[in-house]
Amino acid sequence: MDFAARLSDRLGHGLSIVHVYLHGRPPAEMMRLAETEQLYAHVAAAQNLTPRGQPANFLGLFASAAEEHEKANAILAVGETILDWAEQRARDAGARDVVTHLCAGDYADAILKTADTENAAMIVIGRRGLGMVREILLGSVSQKVLHHAACTVIVTQ
Repeated sequence: MDFAARLSDRLGHGLSIVHVYLHGRPPAEMMRLAETEQLYAHVAAAQNLTPRGQPANFLGLFASAAEEHEKANAILAVGETILDWAEQRARDAGARDVVTHLCAGDYADAILKTADTENAAMIVIGRRGLGMVREILLGSVSQKVLHHAACTVIVTQ
């Protein structure tokens, strides 16, 4: 994030931040709920998902969400929280014209689609290092983005 923000500042270009909240194709029901209940606008509702009070962490948030609409709300709330944090960090590091995108689906596909939609000149992506076996079996998001992007890709450690 810091590297991308510094590039944005030094090059005088805007910065788009992408967070993908589900891996793979999300269930149609969850997407329907997200649209019909306008869950994107209810990030603060994550604080009141259950009568048991506020969970201690994000794992507790998902575990305490008994109903599907609560789980969908929790997933979206976590995504929005991550984006809010990333946007503030980017602005603090000097990024210009910061725009955030909360996406569903396959990680790499969502990043590539957003880059195309935004007509991005460059993608900066981190490499998490999940381990050789897992990377070989599942593929790597950064590898897929690197191989399929129509623009320059910088992979950071």
